[in-house]
Amino acid sequence: MPVKKQDFIHAALKKGYHQVSKKDHIFLRYVDENGKIIDAVHTKISHGGGKNGVISDSLLAKMAHQMKFDAKKELMDYVACTYSLEKYRQMLIDKGYNK
Repeated sequence: MPVKKQDFIHAALKKGYHQVSKKDHIFLRYVDENGKIIDAVHTKISHGGGKNGVISDSLLAKMAHQMKFDAKKELMDYVACTYSLEKYRQMLIDKGYNK
């Protein structure tokens, strides 16, 4: 199920990501609870498609992998706000990305 670009960005910014806008893309980089950027945990979104653009299923699957989720469903729960920041941080700690 595609997701509106703005909904995805809003969820990411509420749950540990920092936005960096460049010419063609919006880069989202994970920041841990100590304010440290974790380079291995990131994703990006194209500026294309306008403000109301959507992110396709195939791209969401790739983004889930970049954000270290085991499945796209976890990313969808994250965007729908049923996957909390605390749960996400613990998942990253368990996988060795957020020490």
